[in-house]
Amino acid sequence: MAENNESKALEVKSEELEEKAQDIAVKGVEAEETKTDLKGLSDRDLLVELLKEQKKTSRRSLITAASLVAICLIVGVAVLIIVPKVVETLNNAYKAIDGIQTVVVNANNAIGSVEKSLDGLDVMVSNVDKVVVDNTDSVGKAVDRISNIDIATLNKSIKDLSDIIEPLAKFFKR
Repeated sequence: MAENNESKALEVKSEELEEKAQDIAVKGVEAEETKTDLKGLSDRDLLVELLKEQKKTSRRSLITAASLVAICLIVGVAVLIIVPKVVETLNNAYKAIDGIQTVVVNANNAIGSVEKSLDGLDVMVSNVDKVVVDNTDSVGKAVDRISNIDIATLNKSIKDLSDIIEPLAKFFKR
């Protein structure tokens, strides 16, 4: 009975191996020995074929893993090279933004000073206008007073004064 169980187990294993071998053949992975009819092979031969395929698969997996490690190393080195440059660029950008903000603050302060100066200029212009108006009134009054002077009487008074001072001047010259 033990032999019977072992032979059934071997048959089941044999069938599984045949299915796997057929799957391998269908997938296009053909070894030199798989070109022959797999049904005619013994269990041992099927196991040998399966072992060969597993070795090939193992090599491919190793190559894939090595390639993945190489890619990770390349990406890691690239990151180590690029990240500091990106950080430096970002720091320079932040410094530039700070400089721009300082310029904007200074420009706003300058605009505020200009506005105050313009307000002061408005006050000064209104004061000058007031002085001109006041002086115009005073000049107008002065012109009115001058125009009211009787020139003929003034000339006669000057002549009379000159007549009086002339003999005095001659008296003091002696």
